[in-house]
Amino acid sequence: MLRRVAAADRALGRSVRAAIRTRAPGATDALGLAGRLLSPAFRGVVVLLLLDPRRRREGSTALLATVTAATIARHTRTRIDRRRPGDRVEGGFPSRHAAAAVALVSAVGGTRTPLGRTAAAAATVGLLGRVVRADHDPADIAAGALLGMCVGGGMRRFLLLLERVPSRR
Repeated sequence: MLRRVAAADRALGRSVRAAIRTRAPGATDALGLAGRLLSPAFRGVVVLLLLDPRRRREGSTALLATVTAATIARHTRTRIDRRRPGDRVEGGFPSRHAAAAVALVSAVGGTRTPLGRTAAAAATVGLLGRVVRADHDPADIAAGALLGMCVGGGMRRFLLLLERVPSRR
């Protein structure tokens, strides 16, 4: 059963890459660039949030969520060791980039805020770029995104609860 799912995922990834190559040839390079820029761009967002005194808590939450999600993804994929579709030999399931990107989106309030909506759109394009570049297949991205959503949303809720706990001063 798992082999069939994995085979279907590989086929879907190949189909996505082929469809974009043939139907929108210019998009291949643009999406590939978006896939490469995703991580540095999101790091920049976290830094900007941390530097802004009014958004520092949001930046701290995003930093904690992205590092936690990426670390869990990295440790999980070394255990699973599912080969990537391209030339890279290390495992790619779940996607560390997807986990971190979606954790950031979830940590800053999901798509309920302007920053969250913008980050979600950028993450979607960048993660599609990771599939187009053959860094990942769709299931790698979906698993990483699910992990990131859980970690980012959980982190935000946990830190909000901590703020409500009365101090003992």
